[in-house]
Amino acid sequence: MSTRRNISVQLFVLGFFLISLSSFAQNSLTGVVIEEYSNGTFEPIPFANVFWLGTQTGTSTDSLGQFTLPIAEGENQLVISFVGYKNDTITVTEFDKLTVVLKQGNELGEVDVVYRQRGTEISYMKTMKVETIGEKELFKAACCNLSESFETNPSIDVGFTDAVTGTKQIKMLGLDGKYSQITREQMPGVRALSAIQGMTYTPGPWVSSIQLNKGAGSVVNGFESITGQINVELKKPEDADRWFLNGYGSQGGRTELNIATAHKLNKHVSTGVLAHANVRPLDIDNNNDGFLDFPKGQQFNVINRWRFQSHKNWEGQAGINVLTEDRQGGQIASEKITNPYRIGWTTNRAEMWGKTGYIFPKKKYQSIGFQGSALLHQQSNFFGNTNYTGEQRSGYFNTIYQSILGTSTHKYRVGASIQYDQFDEQLDSLSYDREEIVPGAFIEYTFSYFDKFAVVAGLRGDYHNFYGFFATPRLHARYEIREGTVLRASGGRGQRTTNVITENLGLLVTSRLWQIIGNASIPGFGLAPEVGWNFGGNLTQDFKLNYRSGVLAIDGYHTIFENQTVVDIENPREVKFYNLQGESYATSVQVQLDYELYRRLNLRMAYRWHEVRSTYSGDLKDSPFVAKNRAFINLAYESLSSWFFDVTAQWTGPQRIPSTSGNPLADQRATRSPDLFLFNTQITKSWKDRFDVYVGMENITNVRQPNPIIAANDPFGTYFDGSLIWGPIFGRMTYVGFRLKSKK
Repeated sequence: MSTRRNISVQLFVLGFFLISLSSFAQNSLTGVVIEEYSNGTFEPIPFANVFWLGTQTGTSTDSLGQFTLPIAEGENQLVISFVGYKNDTITVTEFDKLTVVLKQGNELGEVDVVYRQRGTEISYMKTMKVETIGEKELFKAACCNLSESFETNPSIDVGFTDAVTGTKQIKMLGLDGKYSQITREQMPGVRALSAIQGMTYTPGPWVSSIQLNKGAGSVVNGFESITGQINVELKKPEDADRWFLNGYGSQGGRTELNIATAHKLNKHVSTGVLAHANVRPLDIDNNNDGFLDFPKGQQFNVINRWRFQSHKNWEGQAGINVLTEDRQGGQIASEKITNPYRIGWTTNRAEMWGKTGYIFPKKKYQSIGFQGSALLHQQSNFFGNTNYTGEQRSGYFNTIYQSILGTSTHKYRVGASIQYDQFDEQLDSLSYDREEIVPGAFIEYTFSYFDKFAVVAGLRGDYHNFYGFFATPRLHARYEIREGTVLRASGGRGQRTTNVITENLGLLVTSRLWQIIGNASIPGFGLAPEVGWNFGGNLTQDFKLNYRSGVLAIDGYHTIFENQTVVDIENPREVKFYNLQGESYATSVQVQLDYELYRRLNLRMAYRWHEVRSTYSGDLKDSPFVAKNRAFINLAYESLSSWFFDVTAQWTGPQRIPSTSGNPLADQRATRSPDLFLFNTQITKSWKDRFDVYVGMENITNVRQPNPIIAANDPFGTYFDGSLIWGPIFGRMTYVGFRLKSKK
C-alpha cells in the first residue's frame, strides 16, 4: 500500500508542477465584463462575446463574467457584445485585468424561450462532474427525508440498516454513506454521531437541490470525503415562495407536515422559516414476527435563517436549527410476552451557523468568505438490555480567499479551517470519550484553456491532535473532446475518524458480543484513522436522435484503503472492529442513458457493476450486502394538462450474507440473497403550479425478505439477530400527499 501511496503522491506533485509551469507561457488579455445597476452595484455578465475587431479570434465570458483572450498581433480594438446590451468597442492599451461595463440596450418585445429542464442536470463546463438533482426530480417520489431522496437516482443505493429501527442508509460506489462527505450548503452536515440517522434530519420538502459528485471532492470542503460529496441546498428566503405547505400520509401510519415561509423585510434583509413535524402512532407488524415493522414516535424540526446584503459588496447569512425526536419500537407486548424486547431513542439537537463574504469592488475576480458553525447533539438509545448515550459538541470555521494569477486562465483559492469535536459516549458500563482538534490550511489552483481544457489541483495539510499531521492531495481534469463530448478524471486522498457505535447501531439489535480491538494509547476507540485513495474518470456524451436530445454517461471509480475499520460479522456470535490487516478496495462502473423517447416522455436507464472486497481475519472476501450487479429504469411523463406519471423499476443481483452455520438449523440463513425486482410509481396532478396532489405506491409487487429477524421468538437468547438485512421489510406501501404554495 505504501508503494501505491508514494506513486500517487509523486504523480500528483508532478501534475501540479507542470500545470504551474504553463502559467509562464501565456500571452493573453484577461478581463471581466460587468453591468452596473442604478443603485451602484455591479453584476457579472456570463457568456458575453469578446473578440478582436476584424478577426476570428474571440472567446466568451465564464459564469463570473471573466475571460481570457489570446493577444492578436497588431490588433488593439476589442468588441464586446451580448443580447439585450449595447455593443461596445474599446481600444486596449494595457493587456491585463481589463474591466468592461456594458449598458442595457433598447428593450425588446416579449420573447418566450421554451426549455424543459431535466430533473437531474449535469454541467458540461465544470471540471468536476456534478449531478444537480432539482425539485422536479425530488417531486417524482415522496422524498420524506434526505435518505429517501435518491429513489430515482441510480448512482445511490438505499437500504435498511436492520429489521427493527427502520433506519435507512445510503451507499455510493459500493461503500457505506459514511465514506461520502455530506454537507449542507458547503458546510459540515451529516457526520460524526449523526453519520447514519442524520440523513433523516433533513426533510425532503426543505430541499431546493442536491449536488452529487462522485470520487475525490474539493480540498476547500475538508479532508473527510473518500467516495464523493453530497451537498444539500435548502430553500432560501431570497428566492423561495412566500409560503409552502406539504402534507403526507402513508399506509404505514407515517404522517408528515412541512411548512416553509419566506419574507423580504427590505432590499437588504430577508428571512425564512422551515418547519417539520412527523408522527407514526400505529402498531404495525405486517410479517407477523411479533416485532413492529417501524418504530412509533415523532420528530419536530425547525430552521430560522436570515440573509443580509449591503451595497458595499458584503453579503451573508445566519441560521439556527433545533430538532427533537423520540422513537420506540421492538417486540409487541402480549399475554404470552411479559418482558418484551424493546428499542428506543431520544435525540435533541441544536445548531447555529453563519456565512459572510466580500467581493472587491475594483477587482471582481477577488473575494473572501468566512463560514462558521456550532453544534450540540445529544442522544440516548436502548436495545433490549443494552444502553447507549452520546453527546457531541462541535465547532467549525473556514475562511476562503480567491483571486487570479495574472489572467483568469489561472485562478486560485487559499484558506484555513479548524474542526473541533468533543465526544462523550457510553455503551453500558464502557466509556469512549475523546476530544478532536484539527486545524488545517489549503490551496487550490485552477488552470483553464478556453472551454476545452481545465485542471484543478488542490493540496491541504491538517494536524490532528492525536493522529498527527497528514496531507490531502486531490487532482481533477476536464477535456472537451468536441462539442457535447466531455472527458473527466479525478484522484485524491481522504481521511476520517470512525465513530464505531453510532455508525453500527443496527448491530446492537443482536445478541452478538462486541469486541473493539484497538490501541489503548489512542483516545476513544483506539483505532487508527480510515484512509482511502479514490481514482476515477467519466465520459459524458450529449446527442440527438430523431430530433430528441439525450445524454450518455459512463463512470468508473476505484477506491483503495490504506487503513479501514473492519466490521467483522463473519462469526454469528460476535462482531469485531479492528484496523485493516490486508487489502480492501472497491471498484464501481456505471453506464447511464437519459433520453426523451417522445415529447414529454423521458427515459432513464442505468447499469452498475460493483466489486467490493475486504480482508476479514486474514481472508479476502466480498463485502456483505453489496450486489455486484444492479439495473435501473425510470419512465417519467408530463401531460399538457399537468398530469405527471412516474414509474421506476430496479433489479438488484445476489448479495453475500455472512454465515450463520453456527446457529441451530431453524436459525440458519442462506449465504446468498436472491435477485430482487422492485417497482415504484407515483401520479401527480398539478393546478397552475400552485397546488399538487400526488399518490404513490412503493414495492408494488410486495417483495419482502422472509423472516428478517433470526430467533425473533427469543430476543434475549443466544441467537437473536436483526441485522442481516438484504431486502424490504414492510412490503407494499401506498401513500398520498399534497403541495400548496403561494405565487412568487
